[in-house]
Amino acid sequence: MHTWKVLFLIQLLHIILAFYCYSDIGVIAKFESVDSLKFLDEIIRSSDGAMVARGDLGSQIPLEQVPSVQHQIVQLCRQLNKPVIVASQLLESMIEYPTPTRAEVADVSEAVKQRADALMLSGESAMGQYPEKALAVLRTASIRIERWWREEKKYESMNLRDIASNFGDSISEEICNSAAKLANKLEVDAIFVYAKTGHMASLLSRCRPDCPIFAFTASTTIRRRLNLQWGLIPFRLNFSDDMDSNLNRTFALLKARGMVKPGDLVIAVSDMLQSIQVMNVPQ
Repeated sequence: MHTWKVLFLIQLLHIILAFYCYSDIGVIAKFESVDSLKFLDEIIRSSDGAMVARGDLGSQIPLEQVPSVQHQIVQLCRQLNKPVIVASQLLESMIEYPTPTRAEVADVSEAVKQRADALMLSGESAMGQYPEKALAVLRTASIRIERWWREEKKYESMNLRDIASNFGDSISEEICNSAAKLANKLEVDAIFVYAKTGHMASLLSRCRPDCPIFAFTASTTIRRRLNLQWGLIPFRLNFSDDMDSNLNRTFALLKARGMVKPGDLVIAVSDMLQSIQVMNVPQ
């Protein structure tokens, strides 16, 4: 693809996003051509998220470059606070066979270690003979590498760039950065985030804290979008300006589902009060 075509597509993407700015539709940029790699920053900034289409990329660039390009896109998306999906050929052999190769499981593990937000099957589930088994393998391998990461305390020292565009967003960003560091330091069991717009939830996800993040929002659309982002377990919940009431309702909800238990240490973050609270789950 010629450079002018890529620039045209970036402008077109801006137009599409402007057209849908009043709707619930998001745009995921799919990286599959060699020319798109020259404009990674511009394309990702203009999108709601990104997908690394490794199968298509592998036909455009030398195969040995695909892992480094994947890593570059994943890290840039995290810096810009955009969800990123690693897709295609993760468990390719399971299109025909009921078990994956060791190399494929290692490939899945590497994508998880890179801290991609989501992994996506394509042929394995679209036309493969063992779609359920492929999904089970993907889930098991992902959970195992995440557990190992936490057991080994492999906290990241990645320096995240400031992305706030105004003073209010800067406060939210600093609160989330501090909450994530505090969560790792205290080894808390969970982070609660009460987010009307979902922005603080995404900022916490960007920090990749070493615990689950339970996000509460009154919007069904925002809850659905937050499902894509790393570490977030979103719930739709109508809440009030009374934080004690919100906490009691969410404690009851999560205890009933077995997601937290009395005595667990949690951090609560709110974009309504722009605050951080540390507490134990009550009886």
